[in-house]
Amino acid sequence: MNQSTKTFSVKKFLKSLAREIIVPIALALVVIQYVIQAFQIPSGSMEDSLLTGDFLLGLKFTYGSPIPFSNQKFPGYAYPVPGDVVIFRYPGEPEYPDNNPQRYTHLFNALMFGNFYWDHEPEDGQPHLVHYPDGPKDYIKRCVAASGDTIAVHGGRLYVNGTRLDTVPGLGKWTASMRTNSPRDELETFVLPSVGDTLYVDSLSLSRLWWLRSIVAQENPDSHVELNLNLLQDGVENNGYDFEDFRMPVENDRGMALNALFTRNRMVIQKALTQGDTVSGAMNFGYFKQLSSIGFLPLIDPHEKGGLTRKVSYVSFEASLLQDLEGNVARLNAEAAEPVVADSSLENATDSTAVSVDSSSVAESRPKFEIRRTLLLDGKPIDYYVVKSPQFFMMGDNRDNSADSRYWGTVTLRNIRAKAFVIYFSFENEDQKFSMGNPFTWWRIPFRIRWTRIGKIIPLID
Repeated sequence: MNQSTKTFSVKKFLKSLAREIIVPIALALVVIQYVIQAFQIPSGSMEDSLLTGDFLLGLKFTYGSPIPFSNQKFPGYAYPVPGDVVIFRYPGEPEYPDNNPQRYTHLFNALMFGNFYWDHEPEDGQPHLVHYPDGPKDYIKRCVAASGDTIAVHGGRLYVNGTRLDTVPGLGKWTASMRTNSPRDELETFVLPSVGDTLYVDSLSLSRLWWLRSIVAQENPDSHVELNLNLLQDGVENNGYDFEDFRMPVENDRGMALNALFTRNRMVIQKALTQGDTVSGAMNFGYFKQLSSIGFLPLIDPHEKGGLTRKVSYVSFEASLLQDLEGNVARLNAEAAEPVVADSSLENATDSTAVSVDSSSVAESRPKFEIRRTLLLDGKPIDYYVVKSPQFFMMGDNRDNSADSRYWGTVTLRNIRAKAFVIYFSFENEDQKFSMGNPFTWWRIPFRIRWTRIGKIIPLID
């Protein structure tokens, strides 16, 4: 027998396994959970400070690391301040499938493969395992204002506490050649709520009420938040009312409603539409009632059956649609204030025809409309809400091509994930000529890496 041959030792094997595999994995999971977050820039909203294809690391502990198996966070050592580049959970998207935390339990985040949930009440033929591959999404923007600050946007320029900011941070830019009344270019003066502020439901416009709904949902992640709108016609509920001439501006954030308008009216566009144009057609109030109630629309049939998992995906809508709704109701009421001539023969009257109109020849006034709103938290109406956490206003450095707080309101501290720190890799593939699935394109890899961007500290990018 060869004396150099060692007998197998279970104890030594387990110690080696722990030292070489288990401990490193455990340490890596601790770091991922509490210290850093890897993030890839998916769009051009932060150009040219950050570019599509940049891979960066964010520091979680700066603003507070998440507490495992809860919706709470450990205290951080700082709050975001104007100028910080911040990774945060997009507030316009449901955190749980169907926005129903009672029905679904979050199991784990599979990083690039998305999130997995357990459905406690699956429909017949559906699995318990639910895959949310593209959400809830993380966004990256720059903090431009915090609780207590006053913000406004005019002509695409940002005003903070009354001061117009004529430069964009980092390597940001303006690109628009024309300005419209979209939130991108025009936003009325708004004070970011502070902790302890009381916001009253009846005192807000519909668009600002939608922002309040977002705050309530962010600060109460385990609760169901719903905005219920009802249309009253002369005091009587008429949620099936058809607007015969619903007017809507052509803007990027109205895409979903514009499609609904074109489809409903079977419209064929005879000329090219540009931002700022106005289109009109029949729209039903129920469309806005449904959207405001659930806050999003499913992109995948929620009743789809088969497979080991059920996929879910959603598209949200912006507060500007409720602004359009409010404006159209106001226009109807303005028209109602004008007298209506009852005798059709008067339509043919000319300047040479003397016509005497008395009260008997004027029809009764057109109906008056009112939108009654109810904000519900776990099914219970609330007349006001007391803000629990600091609020932040986020904007992209690519100022005219960024879906940000101008559209969906403030981001609460709980939704803040990490402070962007450093670019650890950068890869350019906007022309899509490289594909991991095509080995014949792999030769392009060395030529697509942006070597000069690797190691750049954020936000100090020059």
